[in-house]
Amino acid sequence: MKKLKHVALVFAMLIGGLSYAQISVGGGLGFNDGVSAPGLLFKAEFNLMDNIDVSPSFSYFSGSRVAGDKNKSFELDVNGHYKIEVMEELVLYPLGGLNYSSYEKYFNGGVATLGNYKDDGNALGLNIGGGGQWVFSDSLRAFAEIKYVISSFGHAVFGGGVLLQL
Repeated sequence: MKKLKHVALVFAMLIGGLSYAQISVGGGLGFNDGVSAPGLLFKAEFNLMDNIDVSPSFSYFSGSRVAGDKNKSFELDVNGHYKIEVMEELVLYPLGGLNYSSYEKYFNGGVATLGNYKDDGNALGLNIGGGGQWVFSDSLRAFAEIKYVISSFGHAVFGGGVLLQL
């Protein structure tokens, strides 16, 4: 719990320190292959320079259930984007950043000899990946991203959604 408070404090300081930047907020849907679960994404983007954004986000992957197994995870991320305008409506970007993941995996063996198994934990890691945005208007954009989290709980995350500029 103490680690979570530290991560939340850093997250709040980052958002407070970037209050002068252009801000976009939004959300969408995603999939985490580490727990084989779909989930919800909430993210913000702070435009620091013409091509550079900082993007904090929160994701919750909601417990897939197969034959009694249950998995879930939540993540806090802070990523940097270097945006490359491919055409007026399309922007692509590599991303890199920091990740904090908390996960739980439950396995129901179903047979007396296999028994039940639980794996849970927290992991700090690095994100590497890329994404793109389709610009509909000055205030509305769709986004899609794929990233791999390099940590003791390594996994890929696919996500997409919409961003509104404030």
